[in-house]
Amino acid sequence: MRQVIAPLVVAGSVVSALAAQGTGSAAGASSARIPACPLLTKELITQVSPYDKQVLDLVLKVPPTEDELGASGSACSYGGVTLQVDPFTAQALDQQRTSSWVAVPDVGDAAFFVGNRGKYAELYTRAGARVLTVQMDVP
Repeated sequence: MRQVIAPLVVAGSVVSALAAQGTGSAAGASSARIPACPLLTKELITQVSPYDKQVLDLVLKVPPTEDELGASGSACSYGGVTLQVDPFTAQALDQQRTSSWVAVPDVGDAAFFVGNRGKYAELYTRAGARVLTVQMDVP
């Protein structure tokens, strides 16, 4: 169950932060890159991490790494969680969706969970024209 809840907490926090920035409007979404790492805070990682405290303390000593994705996307890996902001378009998200994706209500405009055989969890979320993905380890 934790593999479902933790990505939802991350996505919910990030969707709320993006909405507060006014970036979720489908009609007026900006193509400006939104850096992912400021959204993936140490406090958030501590809340959702699958690691015990001793391992988490070690993992958090490694600073977050940010990468650019395509024309306007970004990704941040930190503490066993990877957050992507606009890795692809909302239309591409709809085209990639398969029957194994489980719809998650009340997260963004649309959200889908993928369990990946218990190895890691993924959550794909659309908020207006923005697409967010969360990938994280599961114990």
